[in-house]
Amino acid sequence: MLLIDRYAYTNRLKDVNPMIKFIFCTIMLIFTLMNKRIYVFLLQLIFLCFFTLYTVRIPFKNYLKLLAIPLTFIIISIITVIFSIGTNKDLFFTYIKLKNYYIGITYIGISQGILLFFKAICSVEVTYLLALTIPMDQLITVFKILRLPKVFIEITVLMYRFIFIFLEELKELYVAQNLKFGYRNIKVSYKSTALLIRILFIRVIKRYEELNISLETKLYNGEFYI
Repeated sequence: MLLIDRYAYTNRLKDVNPMIKFIFCTIMLIFTLMNKRIYVFLLQLIFLCFFTLYTVRIPFKNYLKLLAIPLTFIIISIITVIFSIGTNKDLFFTYIKLKNYYIGITYIGISQGILLFFKAICSVEVTYLLALTIPMDQLITVFKILRLPKVFIEITVLMYRFIFIFLEELKELYVAQNLKFGYRNIKVSYKSTALLIRILFIRVIKRYEELNISLETKLYNGEFYI
């Protein structure tokens, strides 16, 4: 079971109506996207952090690990926002001159970068709150109540299923390589990683074909009964 799934089934809100949790997270997400005040983002950030830690009963260390994954991509995105190229040096907080152009950090870029950072990190916290408090079966129930298209629900379930298949195959391959000292140094690690990716792709495709065969034996007619 995934770490997120484990907390989704054991949190303090597990017995609360999933629709209430979904509506709350949706409202919080809309509020986050509409807000433009930094101090409000700070308050929201603190509230969501403590609320998630209390309701989910997740250790702060594990919560930081979850946030670290999207945080890396957020920081990379922010860097591309704060840096700019122009001909007016008064717009730059700090810059490097190349002939008639200035490359550096602009005042507007700093303000936009800070706003985008807090907006993104708060949105991630809301998304994690939803994922950590609503198990997949409850989320599917919510989708049905909202009368979302069956195709969307089926794709969601299949993606969820294939995440487990992917992680299961990845773990088996990594353990097998590690037992054969496939990661003993950087050079060998690169080769092992390339081999792992290639074999992983083949094995996931094979599992997909096996799934199709099992569906055909059960007279699958193109529709899942979820």
